[in-house]
Amino acid sequence: MEVFNTFVELVPRIFWSMWVSIGFALLFNTPRRALWITGVLGGIGWSVKFMLLGTVMPEQIVITSFFGACVVGFLGVYFAHRVHTPPIVFTIPAVINMIPGKFGYEFMMGLMEIVTVSGTHEENLDMIFKTIKLGLQTGFITLCLAFGVIAPMLLFNTYTVKGKDLNAFIKRRLGRAGKEKEK
Repeated sequence: MEVFNTFVELVPRIFWSMWVSIGFALLFNTPRRALWITGVLGGIGWSVKFMLLGTVMPEQIVITSFFGACVVGFLGVYFAHRVHTPPIVFTIPAVINMIPGKFGYEFMMGLMEIVTVSGTHEENLDMIFKTIKLGLQTGFITLCLAFGVIAPMLLFNTYTVKGKDLNAFIKRRLGRAGKEKEK
């Protein structure tokens, strides 16, 4: 029953994360032929982050954000060849739904509270540590999103997809691995 409740909770969130990605893609003038890919990547990336956060890596939001962005980046390189569009055009809007807005807001509110200090020494120290933690989390999540999206492009050396076929690249790599195992 708990799995069903999680699924029921997950479907609307995936739906809205897809539309958030498409909305930002429209703001960034992503070509219409790539809008559906942006939505799919936004839903998949957010789902990976959510599922890892809820199961394998609870409370590891920085690492799960990185993995979600990496999945978006790898799939973006794959789909870029299919729609003849640079991968960055739809990978950046696809990860915007994973930006830590709540942490950033709480960090800014914590800074405001620090400026207007009133309370005991222990309360103030606790507030300062909490604010620093929120600021670091916000910064690291944002960095992980950027690195997660760009890592596949650096790995495959694909700033453009012209003249490159990811399927052929994978077959070549797997072919080499198979030949090395036979030796």
